Amino acid sequence: MTQAPFPPHADDIETAMRTALDYEGLVKTVDATVAAALQKPGVAQAKRLFLAGSGDSYFAALSAAPALERWTGLPVQALTAMELARYQIPVCREGDVIVSISNSGSSSRARECVALAKSAGLVTIGITGTMEGRLAKSADAVVHRPVGDISGMPESYGRCFLNFAEYVAVLQALFTFGIELGSTRGHLSDAGAAGLRADLRRSVECLPQAARDIDATARDTAAKLSGIHTIFALGAGPSRGTAAYSAAKFHEQMPINGVHQDLEEWAHLEYFLTYFNWREASVAFVIAPPGNSADRAAEIVSGMKGAGGRALLVAPGSADGSDAFAHFAMPEDLGDLLSPMVYHLPAQLLVLYMAHLSGITAIPLRRTDGFELISNSAIRDDVASLA
Repeated sequence: MTQAPFPPHADDIETAMRTALDYEGLVKTVDATVAAALQKPGVAQAKRLFLAGSGDSYFAALSAAPALERWTGLPVQALTAMELARYQIPVCREGDVIVSISNSGSSSRARECVALAKSAGLVTIGITGTMEGRLAKSADAVVHRPVGDISGMPESYGRCFLNFAEYVAVLQALFTFGIELGSTRGHLSDAGAAGLRADLRRSVECLPQAARDIDATARDTAAKLSGIHTIFALGAGPSRGTAAYSAAKFHEQMPINGVHQDLEEWAHLEYFLTYFNWREASVAFVIAPPGNSADRAAEIVSGMKGAGGRALLVAPGSADGSDAFAHFAMPEDLGDLLSPMVYHLPAQLLVLYMAHLSGITAIPLRRTDGFELISNSAIRDDVASLA
């Protein structure tokens, strides 16, 4: 049966930003809570930063860590909440600041990061969507990134765009924290910090037009990918988080297998999955913003074509996309460090068109465990209990 066409999902990006995101309100709240967090003892004096979360929260941390390291002058490491809580916190030292991220404020591992860090005498910051959640009530400082209800789109897929708004909001909080911490520490000049604030705002404000620019490519590509079972997503530096987030959309929303990998490691390992029956059963996003990995990304795209694979290139429109199966043309003036704010759009749009063409009527998938595995697992609260 022929599916009725969806309206352009680029319109849904704009709807989500107007309703759920409310960017001016978001900026005001994030700025105020970041300023308050920087007044907490030990935050501005940090010697190292550890960022952690699970799922999308971890992907945001992974995306933002390279920018924060450069803007603050501090060593910054992004870890899964499990890795930070159970394995890193026991060997942390004075001056380490733990930044734990949970959209809902209820994630067990995010809360465990705070509990174990506090038991070790470390300073803790929670980044969350609610000031009433358990994470906000336990952390030493809280950065609040509010996102409201979405309206104006069908319930059958509107939650996807609410998740989009939440992801953008978390990135806004992390990038703002990095700029203001760098300014407070004197690592950024006043002019440098002001320029970054303007760049951050521009990266968010360009989202609706960026979505419109690639919407037709997403539709056309979806129609060509019938029957595939795996989507790879490859990136380096800030794009490692973008790759992880992009891959996750496919197993959360269709589901088909979404796999993220380091850009370089793909050439050494998954390259062989361009052979034989995998050739027609998989594609790979190659996320290539202008910056330190763009040249290597171009080589990967060329090598993928030469081996019979198919690359979905996510790069500025001016990039050479001749070897790509599809080229998602991104804004020209968006650099490497802030690219995570925009470069997830191709996955956001492509998965919805693929789901529609597959006859899926309600996405994302709904959990059957009542969030028990995420929010109600046992928490350790004493670092002395860890070996």
